[in-house]
Amino acid sequence: MRPASWVIAAALLVGAGPAHAQESGSRAVVDQVTLEPASIGGQRLHVHLSALSLQGQVLDVLDSKSVKLLVNGSRLDAPFGIGRYGATSSDTAIVIIVQSSIDYAEVLPVIVDALDQNVLAVSSDRTQVAILPYGESLGAGKLGSLKAARKKLGSLTSDGSVGDPLLLDTLERALGMLKKAKTDPVGRPLRKIVVVIGDGRDSSADRDRVIRIGTRAAKDDVRIHTFAYSPRDLRRPLLLLGELSKRSLGTFRWVRGARTDSWTPAFQQLQAEIARQLVLTFYLPNDEDLSNKKLKIVTTGRVEVTSNEHKIPEVGCAGQPCEPGAYCVDRCVSPRAESGRGVLGWVVVVGGIIVGAIVLLGVIGWFITKRQQAAVAQPSVPLAPGSVPPAPVVKTKPPKSKPPKLAPAPPASIAPPAPITGPRFYVMTGPRTGEEIALRHGFLIGKAPGCDLLIDDGYTSGHHAQIGMDHFGNCRIYDRGSTNGSFVNGVRTTEYVLEHGNTVKIGSTELRFLAQ
Repeated sequence: MRPASWVIAAALLVGAGPAHAQESGSRAVVDQVTLEPASIGGQRLHVHLSALSLQGQVLDVLDSKSVKLLVNGSRLDAPFGIGRYGATSSDTAIVIIVQSSIDYAEVLPVIVDALDQNVLAVSSDRTQVAILPYGESLGAGKLGSLKAARKKLGSLTSDGSVGDPLLLDTLERALGMLKKAKTDPVGRPLRKIVVVIGDGRDSSADRDRVIRIGTRAAKDDVRIHTFAYSPRDLRRPLLLLGELSKRSLGTFRWVRGARTDSWTPAFQQLQAEIARQLVLTFYLPNDEDLSNKKLKIVTTGRVEVTSNEHKIPEVGCAGQPCEPGAYCVDRCVSPRAESGRGVLGWVVVVGGIIVGAIVLLGVIGWFITKRQQAAVAQPSVPLAPGSVPPAPVVKTKPPKSKPPKLAPAPPASIAPPAPITGPRFYVMTGPRTGEEIALRHGFLIGKAPGCDLLIDDGYTSGHHAQIGMDHFGNCRIYDRGSTNGSFVNGVRTTEYVLEHGNTVKIGSTELRFLAQ
């Protein structure tokens, strides 16, 4: 096969999918689906969607009018918002498999530096990473922190092996590690990724085993993203990597040189694919029964693709069912019950008011009696016979004297209002600039009457966004399917756990979230 035709064959191999998606040079993959009770009522259906070109570039399908949700083949109309994976607090687990045989001795330092700077250094703190080098023997490794993974990657060197490496054995070990991966708290959704860097050679050269491993990965929602590079320019083995990516619904990238300018763009593209994955959040009523049905996403307009089918799980939170009335914030949370007084409570309140009034009237009467007694004159004494009555005492008014001039008293200081404590918004722009507004569970932002924060600037929807608060005081902002979107730190999002200092933009109004 000539080189040019081989490249076309490899591209078709890894780009295979629905017929019309292949023809348009684009593909869409649903990675995760969660269905959970929402704090604002009803249910939230989260769909994580990767929309990519044949070469792995992220496609722009942010036009909400072009996204259709199909459940069991029928369209389901529901309000929804669009966000990006990198703006969420989601958990990710990545196993990086790197060929370390003698053929890769010279290029390994370039791969290590480009991978570290363009993927690991910019990954979320909620990312677990394992580094598995492979040659004629299996390398040891385990999922751990980014810091530990970067340290191990930096010390990676060739093992000097010259035979065909154990690629498939290492892949099976990686899938086993991801199957046992844990989250904190346990049960949170976990995005699972395997990155393979090699020349495609394997000691077994078993094509059926390749198909089984790729199919198993797809079943476990593990995406295998391969980076094919052959120092000896042996291209046929690279087809093995393409088959793994195709079967697992991952991506295939052919790196053609050993220099940094060949590896850096490839890893930058991988990082963009991870961080810019679409997160579609559909808002559904409680009576919408979607559990165990199959969904897929269809986009129309400028980019037309149809995703794979994915089963919708049972309604729950972190893999556990919630009690009626509870909602999901990493775990099932029951709203605080309203405290009612009841009949006995009202009797006690009214009785207390009456007793207090009687006591107050008694105190007032006592003071009045005392003043009247002090005003009664002393009794008169009878005069003896022949005595002259004393001259009447004439009360004279003392001469008027001007009171001394006193220095004017300093004006009474007015006590400043008590500062607002607890979670709150500081208004940075708009008519209410400078105000601090206390937040509560269910705090509503929009232009409709009755909103806790009323914004009527022509860019804000009626019920634009809402704040959910768990019993620890943590706040999460939800976009209510607004037209112009809700932004946190400049990134459009449908749901975001707010941290102290985050900037929130609703319409033309900017707010600063203060947690303390």
